[in-house]
Amino acid sequence: MKRHSVVLAGMASLLLLPSEAVFAQVNTSSQTTAGAATLIQPISLTVTNSLSFGTVVRPSSGSGTVVIGNTGAVSTTGGAVVLSSSTTSYPSYAVGGEGGQAITVTFPSTMTLTGPGGATLAVALTHTVFAATLSGVLGSAGAAAFTAGGSLPVTSTTATGAYTGTYNVTVAYN
Repeated sequence: MKRHSVVLAGMASLLLLPSEAVFAQVNTSSQTTAGAATLIQPISLTVTNSLSFGTVVRPSSGSGTVVIGNTGAVSTTGGAVVLSSSTTSYPSYAVGGEGGQAITVTFPSTMTLTGPGGATLAVALTHTVFAATLSGVLGSAGAAAFTAGGSLPVTSTTATGAYTGTYNVTVAYN
């Protein structure tokens, strides 16, 4: 009887042990995981030339348009005239950053010029197709360039005076 009670006491003590201790596994596995990063230089955008329609003579009647192409060519319609003594220019941009990197350019389709007494002119903007990837390779400086143009509508009743405005162009890495 003593013998049975010792065996039962031993079994009872095993039942009180946590199950993990009884069924602990000695088989484990681990893996080494790699990490990596590629650092690139910041992207930059520089306006190398702004949009200027020069001095425009409005039509004596009706409406006209002054167009500056994205190569600088100036044309007019409907009696609008650009004085030859005035300076016209088309917008051009330089992009810098990490070589070989893809970029996206966000360019508006219109801008507003504001003149005397709050008068406004809506200018339609156009831009060239540009390289979607900066020149060069990873680890070196890269570059891209693009240009733009615009179309300025004027009428015989457009208020005379100086008109100015701005628009935003954004470049970003893809």
